[in-house]
Parts: sequence; structure tokens; C-alpha cells
Amino acid sequence: MKHALFFFGLPTIFLIFGHFLFWDVSNYDLFDAITTPILFAGLVLLGTGYYIKRKNHLTLFLAWIVFATYWSLQPEFLYYKEDGDIANAILCILGVYFLFYISYHEYLNMKRGENIHSLKFLAGSTFYAGMLYFTFKKINLLGGWLIKIVAQQSVFLLNLLGYNAKVGSIIYGINTQVPVYFNGHESVQLILACTGLQSMAVFIGVIIAIKSDFNKRLKAFLITVPTIYVLNLIRNAGVIYGVEELGFSFYFMHNVVGKIGSLIALIVIAFFVFDLLPELYDDIISIIKLYKRKGPIERLFTK
Repeated sequence: MKHALFFFGLPTIFLIFGHFLFWDVSNYDLFDAITTPILFAGLVLLGTGYYIKRKNHLTLFLAWIVFATYWSLQPEFLYYKEDGDIANAILCILGVYFLFYISYHEYLNMKRGENIHSLKFLAGSTFYAGMLYFTFKKINLLGGWLIKIVAQQSVFLLNLLGYNAKVGSIIYGINTQVPVYFNGHESVQLILACTGLQSMAVFIGVIIAIKSDFNKRLKAFLITVPTIYVLNLIRNAGVIYGVEELGFSFYFMHNVVGKIGSLIALIVIAFFVFDLLPELYDDIISIIKLYKRKGPIERLFTK
């Protein structure tokens, strides 16, 4: 019972605290400045635990808790920052409990003297992907630079098709953005999510962290990252084309057509990566089957 109270009660307390902290901070920039050090502390601890050869379970146990602490402060921030998108807020809440569950399994490793390779892989891939993505996310100059490049290349595709599209100046802020103009009027505003960096960072993280032959990992990188980048440019240009030339709403083109297309593309890409790196499939299945370790929490729910 005490394990369940800790690993499920503590994240609940953190989420409640995050709710009140958010409402005490009316300035988004200030709130971000308060929480960002917690994020990078968690990532650094994950990287440290990943590189320590032995007796790293205590470090990883603490790392997942610190990392989860950051996300426990984010649900309402994500909801209001993204104009009432409740899906991301709910996923964030569920993610906090998942991160504590991973921390719990590092606790089991300490108690039992076991080593679950997939847990170390998860720590490494999270460290690499998180450091890459959040470096651009939290440093506005870097994020703005990347958004501007992607906007220019997306507009280049439209120009090749004969359309009059131009890129505006970078607008820095909590959601740094770059406007795109079509026939002289503002059409859409590209943000960091429009660069494809999230998906690329995930694949880069798992490719670096996975234990496999270097040549296979290099092939996996070449299959995933350049493909995602190019497909994302096509998606951006397609969204603008659909809004301006076909008359569809931005919501339909971006949230329905764009996201469905991205999901299909990622599934196909993942299929090729699994074929090239079967170790990745094994690690993911191992994480899914962690409940079979029959620790105190699993035994409690079984009862």
C-alpha cells in the first residue's frame, strides 16, 4: 500500500500543486522561467544515470521524479498556451503518472539488484531527444532561427508552383512564430511545432540510445530525419495551399489533414526502422511488459 501511495499519490499532489502555482503566476514568461530549470535538471540526471555503468538506479529513480515534477506543472499551462487544446493537457497528466511508474521500476531495480536494459534505453533516448528539442524550445534565438528556415523553405515550394508567398520577420515570445504571407496578406503563422523537430528529436534520441551496429543506426537516421524534414515542408506548403486556394479552414487543413498525414507517414517510417533495428522493437515491448515484474504495486492491483 505504501508504494501505491507514494508512486500514485505523489504525482497527484504534484499536479494539484501545479494547478495552484499556475494560477499564482499570471505572467507566462515568468512561469516558464520558474519551471525550465526543473526540466533541464531532470534531463541532466537522466543523462547521468544513462552513462553511469553501475549502481545508476538511484540516479535514474530521482531523475524520473524530477522530470515528472516539471510535467506536473504543465497541464494548465499547455491548455491555455495552446488556445484550449485539452488533448495535450490530458496527455500531460497521464504522462506524469507514467513517469512515476518508470521511477518505481528503477526503485525495484535497486531493491532486487536487477538491470532492465529497456529502462536504461528509455532514459538515454529521453535525455537525447529532450535536450535536443528543449534547447531549441527554450532558447528563443535558436527556435526562431529554425522556424524561419523552415518557413523560407516551405514558401520556396509554393513559389516553385507559381504562387506568391513570402516570409515575415520572427516574432519572439512564449510561442515564437514566423508569419507567412500569401498574395500580400498574412496566411498562417509557423511555430516550432511546424518544424517537425519533435518527431526528428524522438527518432534521433532512440537511434543514439539503442544498442546496435553503428552502420544500421546511421541508415536508420538517414531514413528517418531527412524524410521527416522534407515531408514536413510539404505539409506546411499543403496547409497554406488548402487554406488559400481550396478554401478549407486552417483547423481542417492543419489538425485533420495535416495530422492524419503526419501520423501515417510516421507509422510507415517506424515500420522501416523496426525492420532495420529489431532491438528497438524488443526494447519497446520490454517497456510495455514491465507490469509483469510483479512488484508491490502490481500485486496490490492483482489483489
